[in-house]
Amino acid sequence: MPVIHSLDREPKQVAIERELCDQCLACTRICPTETLAAHGGAVQIRLDRPLGCLGCGHCMMVCPTGAIRVSGRDLAREDLLPLPDPLTKASAEGLAALMQSRRSVRQFTDREVEEALLERILALAATAPMGIPPWGVGCVLVRGRAEVRSVGREVVREYERFLNRFQPWRLALLRPFVSREKYEHLAHFVRPLAETYVRGQQENRDLLFFDAPALLLFHHSPGANAGKAFIACTYAMLAAESLGLGSTLIEAVAPMLVRNPALGRRLGLPPGHQPAIALILGYPATHFRRTVRRHFSSLYTNPGVPADSFPKTPPPAPKA
Repeated sequence: MPVIHSLDREPKQVAIERELCDQCLACTRICPTETLAAHGGAVQIRLDRPLGCLGCGHCMMVCPTGAIRVSGRDLAREDLLPLPDPLTKASAEGLAALMQSRRSVRQFTDREVEEALLERILALAATAPMGIPPWGVGCVLVRGRAEVRSVGREVVREYERFLNRFQPWRLALLRPFVSREKYEHLAHFVRPLAETYVRGQQENRDLLFFDAPALLLFHHSPGANAGKAFIACTYAMLAAESLGLGSTLIEAVAPMLVRNPALGRRLGLPPGHQPAIALILGYPATHFRRTVRRHFSSLYTNPGVPADSFPKTPPPAPKA
């Protein structure tokens, strides 16, 4: 039985070229659904597993002789690539330096972001973990300040409609029917935020996308969830930082595209896909001198293990 997915409901196919297989059984040890199992010292393809092959491709990636082929669900042996040289991998210190250096950037230079750079960021974002394939995450790329500003104007118009519909007296009428948290969020965050966007547009200022020269809008299919789109966006954000670009997550776009699906379709969202998160990109005009230590709002450890035995944040990266 194939795992049901909104993009593809066909089962995966696993095949073993027996003349190449050396019976090392590495594939049977890594198969998460036991579709590949050891039987009598040989690899057996089992068709009676409840989930069947997930299409993760791990068996192909560990096979020393290239004897395994998994096809279907957007996966093919031709997609396999050599692993990068281990010496090129970021060290823990290098990764910490990248993560701690990244700040939200809302001031950009006049320089446009080169197309090759945007394509590289998207390629790196596509390496994010997908869970069960095929990956139900997509991305809309908007290049150029004029185009980004045009999208921003349409989103802000939706916020204008929101303000007209949810005037303070109407919000007050809603109060008995919604939770206190939801009411306070609408009244004391969403409305002031919408008013800020609308005022900025009236003053010919872009307070939504901050005149960024590029915009990435991540979305997901009905078979995926918003969390996967957020993970892909995070990969893109870190990739941009590594390439010298500034970025900021913009969460205010998705709610308005949900309210106006026609706008989402005009932007290129496939039918049925839901917007999740936007990322603005550009060459930073602001350069920070410090970072800040952040903490989880709560941290639970195993019973009997003192919570203070774990550092709240990684130690600072060593100075160059």
